[in-house]
Amino acid sequence: MHVKHVHTRGRRLAAVAVTVVLAATGGTLTTLPAAAAPVAAQDQQAAAVPFPRDADVVGAGPGGFLSKTRSGAPEFRWTRYADGSSLVLPGTHAMAGGADLVVAMDKSTNASSRLLTIYDMAQPAPAPVVFDLDMLGDGYYLAGMAGTTFLLTRYQDSDGTNSQHTAVLDGGSLKLVRQLTSSNDFKCHNGYDGWTDSGSALYECQFQPPYGIRSKLLLDVNATYDRVYVQLENQYARSGAVSATHVAWREARVPGGHGIVAHRRGVSGEKWIPSDAPLEDPVYLVGGWVASGQKAHVDAAQGTDAPTVRPFTLQSIDNPADKSVALTAFSSAVAGPGGSLLVRGGTPEHGEGLYRIAPRADGGRPTVELVASTGQSTTVTLTDHATPNEMTGERVARGVDFGWGLSRGDARVTMTLTHLPSGKSVSQAWPAEGAAGEPRRITWHWDGKDLENAAWASPARNGWYEWKLTARPDDGIGPDLVTTGRFLVTRPAAAHDYDDDGTADLLARDPQGVLWRHGTRPTAPGGSLTGTGASRVGGGWQAYDRLVSVGNVAGSSAPDSVARDRSGVLWLYQGTGDRKAPLAARTQIGGGWQTYDRITGGGDVTGDRRPDVLATDKTGVLWLYAGTGNAKAPFSTRKRIGGGWQVYNEITAAGNLGGAGAGDLLARDRSGVLWLYLGKGDGTFAARKQVGGGWGTFKGLTAVGDANGDGRADLVAWNGDETFYAGTGDWSAPFKRGARTNLTQDAAYDSAF
Repeated sequence: MHVKHVHTRGRRLAAVAVTVVLAATGGTLTTLPAAAAPVAAQDQQAAAVPFPRDADVVGAGPGGFLSKTRSGAPEFRWTRYADGSSLVLPGTHAMAGGADLVVAMDKSTNASSRLLTIYDMAQPAPAPVVFDLDMLGDGYYLAGMAGTTFLLTRYQDSDGTNSQHTAVLDGGSLKLVRQLTSSNDFKCHNGYDGWTDSGSALYECQFQPPYGIRSKLLLDVNATYDRVYVQLENQYARSGAVSATHVAWREARVPGGHGIVAHRRGVSGEKWIPSDAPLEDPVYLVGGWVASGQKAHVDAAQGTDAPTVRPFTLQSIDNPADKSVALTAFSSAVAGPGGSLLVRGGTPEHGEGLYRIAPRADGGRPTVELVASTGQSTTVTLTDHATPNEMTGERVARGVDFGWGLSRGDARVTMTLTHLPSGKSVSQAWPAEGAAGEPRRITWHWDGKDLENAAWASPARNGWYEWKLTARPDDGIGPDLVTTGRFLVTRPAAAHDYDDDGTADLLARDPQGVLWRHGTRPTAPGGSLTGTGASRVGGGWQAYDRLVSVGNVAGSSAPDSVARDRSGVLWLYQGTGDRKAPLAARTQIGGGWQTYDRITGGGDVTGDRRPDVLATDKTGVLWLYAGTGNAKAPFSTRKRIGGGWQVYNEITAAGNLGGAGAGDLLARDRSGVLWLYLGKGDGTFAARKQVGGGWGTFKGLTAVGDANGDGRADLVAWNGDETFYAGTGDWSAPFKRGARTNLTQDAAYDSAF
């Protein structure tokens, strides 16, 4: 073969005429019918024949298509458009290209296969033709097909180069037609970039000699005119395609970045279309339109992350701004008859299957039609869900079951549940199970535990929760399903629940004046308490000589605290429910409180469902400050209840100890005897009842409400360590035997409330 080169000076030789002397041995190229007219959009799915699930397209002709399964031993199947009938081919590899001729091979690759079994699928009952490539001579292998023309490559063992040839089926055997290239002129890489059923093939080659000059070699399999597109220094061509009117390929330029080089066949000059797509992405042609996208795949290293997928787009070579999405995504594509492209992919409207993208006679945007359907939905949809809207704390404590129905089984699913006030969340993931087009149900049981401190088994905190479900198709075809919902967790306000998790907290001041919040939880339902850790609230609390938890006196849902400084000014610290900052900045609510030697609060003494404050002055008079729920004036004018209270050195508003529904009061006398005053619900108390003796060993008594979850008010007595007294609900014996506990985890403190 003689090749005439035209040299360049620093610029691309865009389209160089090459005169090739061919060794003609006869043979003709069959003219194939054009693709069928597009089916109306609303009728596409009904008209489409079946496409095998979990398979890709590897060949197509005017009468049908060839598919290959993705997993396990590959199955090659030819399916007819006319009636959907199919034939599974023998062997481990198969090929088709533009005509209804299909070749089954005895090995898993083209290069290693010697025995070809050829079927003419245009016949109702095709009789196979078996041909041994060794009959043509040494070194031939089937590289591809361009319509009814067989593209062969022949190895030259002596120098490792190869030559390109064509052959046709003649009776019961293959017959060589032409030698397209000689190893003396080109060193072409194995295989080819693309072909057309009208008889053109695009190869990646190097001039030989010298080997260093790369080129894209366009061969017309039944003509004597070819073109070569030369790569210059720092220009690196990748995969390309050919149509009846154009050639194109991806290219990296230094400098210049990535892009697509396109040429109109027979016309000098190139079109450079910038692109940020990876060079490894394939590129296709439909007439004068570039078709491209990233094949849907899942990288195992990504785990449950979304596969990288780019929509399959059409872009005009003459007007690159004219670009549109043809398919949501794709997994395989092959050239088809009439200059068409057959693509395995999907759209939200028509689902998964095989789509034909065909050129238009006027050069306009190609048509897209579904020709074979898997019956699978491209879009994962939520078919139903069983999720809560609002839950009380008691329901959460029992655990909650969630459920979501999906339209596709082959989706990887992640679910995240977030507590919106805190931003804390938990996640759960499910691998793909089942198949696309088959429904699937995802279920999850939430144990109702705190999302931040699940290891401590603390109950979930109050507030709004949001669940977010993401379902990603396993093959990457189709958009993610992202759906969310919210529900509210509510509990009655608790006097000592400073972080809004439904359990009691103990506030304690250390000797340096730092205030700490100590979380608690029951050791067992109705049992004792244990500590769950401490968090710092703030410093400077040594300025106060009285610290009291008073419940929700300011009108919010969180418990509040009051602190008296040494000048007698009373300060209100409103609760926030925020675990990290449970108390807001202080506000002054009054002066003159130095007259009181004991202050307590948190119980509803007046029966209006608001916590009240009680205080004894130094003359022994007990005063009631009824709560208002107003943060600016949280207490009404004080009311005298009675005198003689100077005998007590500790008073504690204990909540409803006796079971009558009103706030009760505990008082310890100076001999260590503890007395119970049952509240009447009108701001007064019944006559006192003795609870027991020996309580003088404790420095303080803190009523923590229902701390162990049995519905009864409890008490913590402290003196450097803590003893928990579980309530019984019986006024005659209001507490069970005390249990030593370590709520503050051996931290030093001088006040606990």
